[in-house]
Amino acid sequence: MPTDMQARQLIKQVPPVLAAINYEGTDEIVIAPDYATSGWEVITPASGNTLYLVWRGYIDLAGYTQDDLTFFTQAVDVQHGAVDISSATVLSTITMDLVTTRRPTNNECDLQIGFLTLGGASSAGDSMDLQEIVYGEWANKIPYSATFPSLTTVQADTFGIGNPTAADRLYITRIVFPTAATDGTLQIGGTNFVIGGVTGHEKDLVYIERLRRAYTQDPGRNV
Repeated sequence: MPTDMQARQLIKQVPPVLAAINYEGTDEIVIAPDYATSGWEVITPASGNTLYLVWRGYIDLAGYTQDDLTFFTQAVDVQHGAVDISSATVLSTITMDLVTTRRPTNNECDLQIGFLTLGGASSAGDSMDLQEIVYGEWANKIPYSATFPSLTTVQADTFGIGNPTAADRLYITRIVFPTAATDGTLQIGGTNFVIGGVTGHEKDLVYIERLRRAYTQDPGRNV
């Protein structure tokens, strides 16, 4: 059993974003100028012409690793501060929120061949191991009605195994996939990731092995 256990709370705020979806002419997603420095980006995975809105960041755990502490996740609460809004009645979305021990690549953010292909992580086309996913949740959202443009959730699920980590970062990722090939705008509200857990000292051999795994996942992508 770990010793010197102490309760911790980690918080990461993901800003909102407003984007124009242009599918009927040139396939593109354009982030509004006011949100250009928000950290949101538009990516095109290797699978082809599908476009995604993606935000990737991290929570710094370096203070824990300097003291040789392991972080044990106990609960993750993804708080959405506002409803998502679509300007088109046929413009729906699939969203995914992730807490991982390394930064997902562009291809791993592809919800068609990556995380959602077989209803969960580590499916075809996805190289992120389930051991690297602390927590994940996805939701399929459609417009509530023609007169009320907010998006309402019609399907949702969670996954992840909450493995302890000795890494100096936990990575936070939000993915938004517009699922209707039509023009419009999407307003995605801000989100809070609140992670409850404890830190503690493990036996030397256990901690060293956990530390080794944390830094050999893929150093080239662990940025």
